Amino acid sequence: ALLALASHFAQVQFRLRQVARAGPAEQQRLLRDLEDFAFRGCPAPLPHGLGDAPSEREKQEQIEVQKEKQRELILQLKTQLDDLETFAYQEGSYDSLPQSVVMERQRMIINELIKKLDMDLSEDIATLSPEELRQRVDAAIAQIVNPARVKEQLVEQLKTQIRDLEMFINFIQDEVGSSGKAEDGHCECTGRKDSGGSYKPNARPSGNRVNPEDARKMRETGLHLMRRMLAVLQIFAVSQFGCATGQIPRTLWQKDQANKDYSPLIKRLELSVERVRQLALKHQQEDHVISSSGLQDIPLGGRDELTLAVRKELTIALRDLMAHGLYASSQGMSLVLAPIACLIPAFTSSPQTMHPWELFVKYYNTKNGQAFVESPARKLSQSFALPVTRGVAITPKQSLLTAIHTVLTEHDPFKRSADSELKALVCMALNEQRLVSWVNLICKSGALVQSHYQPWSYMANTGFESALNVLSRLSNLKFNLPVDLAVRQLKNIKDAF
Repeated sequence: ALLALASHFAQVQFRLRQVARAGPAEQQRLLRDLEDFAFRGCPAPLPHGLGDAPSEREKQEQIEVQKEKQRELILQLKTQLDDLETFAYQEGSYDSLPQSVVMERQRMIINELIKKLDMDLSEDIATLSPEELRQRVDAAIAQIVNPARVKEQLVEQLKTQIRDLEMFINFIQDEVGSSGKAEDGHCECTGRKDSGGSYKPNARPSGNRVNPEDARKMRETGLHLMRRMLAVLQIFAVSQFGCATGQIPRTLWQKDQANKDYSPLIKRLELSVERVRQLALKHQQEDHVISSSGLQDIPLGGRDELTLAVRKELTIALRDLMAHGLYASSQGMSLVLAPIACLIPAFTSSPQTMHPWELFVKYYNTKNGQAFVESPARKLSQSFALPVTRGVAITPKQSLLTAIHTVLTEHDPFKRSADSELKALVCMALNEQRLVSWVNLICKSGALVQSHYQPWSYMANTGFESALNVLSRLSNLKFNLPVDLAVRQLKNIKDAF
């Protein structure tokens, strides 16, 4: 009873200290908890009989009551210990995490491992011995590791066969080259002159010379053997690893590039968007004040600063983020390596980088943008300034194709760089309030993303969602940016002559 009373009093002191140190928002809740705990009372001590000796049944009941009291005391002590560890950890006097938090995280890790390893632990773990648990874990890991080892062995065998096949092809080429030299150069073989004055070679050639007929047969035999070998390897690769001719698998890229961090690029895009947004709001306020005052001349200082921010900060940040993991697909893969390219990463080279503007141009070409823009109806509508849509709203795809065509038409004759053309497109997108929709069309083009973005890229991992959310902050602002800034002087010079 003394132990229970002392423990209860210590808990009341502990909760009073929590109330004193807590903030105003937490004090009311802690006071209610203290009130409930104070009126809960102390655990009553076990009664001791003074009269006759208790019977066996009474002894058994007293034992059960005592066990129940012990369980309640154990649970109460555990709760007190958790509260004390949590308070000490929050105050900074206890370095490690509370035991309850550690056990909860360990339980979560164990549950995830059980799911990943596909282990069957439906029965109670307490009934299994440590050796039985170790055997089950080893069996689950073996189910994952063994197929990978078998595939590695198959890959090594295929590599060996490919090397042998290339050596055989080189041998055939050397033989054909030597036979060609024998035909074109001076022949040292002896012959006899027939009655007509012509020479006839002897039946036995000298050295390693091969006549053209034997070389042709050897080449046909080697090519036939090579085709059969490639067909077998391609069937095996498609059935076992799911890759086909012309497809460059994502596992071929260098592993050290998979750790590239794109968070600085996103941060840079956020900063540039915020700067453009502030300048645009300031510029709109200045335009409103000038128009209300009746002035005709608008100062160009703010407009020039906004244009520079869009072209030199926003466009460059968007270009760098879109260029993360962007590469130009190789068109020169060897016919020997193409059917099983996903099995031989040692023979592949690192891909070449690609400018994001080229991605827009590829989208323009794949969607037949030139045929769409140069259609007779659209040409006539431009000539006579008539709407070609007949009241139907222009889709983002149509506006993007038209914008790309405009940029190509104005900048390509003057050999402008890809950066200049991308800046012009971004300015046009902001003027039409379609920057998010145009970039989203590129992001949702599955063929372009799969064939030109590496698996660790920001585009392949996130679908460009967070960047589109950042760019959407500029969607409700009105811009009037110059689009032909990079070619304006050249056009003026051309018009002058």
